[in-house]
Amino acid sequence: MKGFETGRMTRSYRPRGHAGLRRFGVALLAGLLAAGPGAIARADESPPAAAPAVAAPSGSALTTWAKRWFAEMMAGRTDRTQYAAAFAPQVTDEAIARIAHDLNRYGATPLRAEIVQTKTDGDQTFAVLKFVFPRGDATSLLFGFDAAGKITGVAPSGIAGD
Repeated sequence: MKGFETGRMTRSYRPRGHAGLRRFGVALLAGLLAAGPGAIARADESPPAAAPAVAAPSGSALTTWAKRWFAEMMAGRTDRTQYAAAFAPQVTDEAIARIAHDLNRYGATPLRAEIVQTKTDGDQTFAVLKFVFPRGDATSLLFGFDAAGKITGVAPSGIAGD
């Protein structure tokens, strides 16, 4: 698979030994594509009226959150409350273990996270974040967030030079 389309954003896969993370992203995308063309926008409906909506993180809040998410995943943990209801079932213990194994190949938590691109499509926000590591490695991930700030998907995202 050379690439995938999420909304109007197209990203290429770059095989670099992250098979578990790729499988996680491919499973997410396959599920969304099987659900139909509008599935991404419908991945999680707005929270009930009683629950306050929290916007998707942006700017320094997004990079701080992303570094923490990455470190937790490297440790084989994740806070499942941060995932949208439609995506949460894909965040299995097995998926987390595979991702942790793949992310630990970088040897250390990232020094920094950089926002490469953001895009809003309907009620969903997409962000490509580049993670830079102590030994000079870098990788990027595409995150999807619903209007309530819940994660609707995570997938590897190739960018030039990573």
